[in-house]
Amino acid sequence: MAENATQSKVASRGFELLIEVPAVLITFLMMLHVTANAVMRTWFDSPIDNTLEMVEYWYLPLVAFLGFIAAQHRGQHIAADLVFEMLPAVTKRFVLAFVFVLCSVVVAGFAWFGWGEAMHAKEIGKTAGVSDLIAWPAYFLVPLAFGSLTIQFLVAAWRALLHPEQDHFVSDVGDAAVLDALASDEATRDDAVRLGHSHKAGGDR
Repeated sequence: MAENATQSKVASRGFELLIEVPAVLITFLMMLHVTANAVMRTWFDSPIDNTLEMVEYWYLPLVAFLGFIAAQHRGQHIAADLVFEMLPAVTKRFVLAFVFVLCSVVVAGFAWFGWGEAMHAKEIGKTAGVSDLIAWPAYFLVPLAFGSLTIQFLVAAWRALLHPEQDHFVSDVGDAAVLDALASDEATRDDAVRLGHSHKAGGDR
């Protein structure tokens, strides 16, 4: 059992690296590209062609859609769970599963619509604005990302039914780390307050 859990964590971490490493590399490449364009424009009056189009049609979509997938995998999408916490424990897993299924239906619709748009962009040889920079391959990021989210939401719904004892709003590597940091900060503040009272007590004497 422990071996299966370890293998699952290794596979999960491998998936995260597969998504997040390219996103980080693309972000740094975009920064270098934009900086080089600014330097070339300012000091040499020779900007890099199609920089704006490259950022708009390639860099930002890649980072955004990879971020969607990584955030769902880590459980780091924003969740307003005020009403959810007031529900009876016996109904929580069914409500959560229903919400995940509903989300999967919505993103599946986005994937289906995005696939049609991507195929149309390919047929007409879509370019970035009025430039000759090829842009149609980036349109396939939409069905790819939302198709992945569809599967992720369905898996989350299945897990909500099978493992209702798990907190599906706090991830092991995301929100939990934030909560630990907040707890550490609170402990530090408490120590500072106690130290302050000690100094005051010493000053009174």
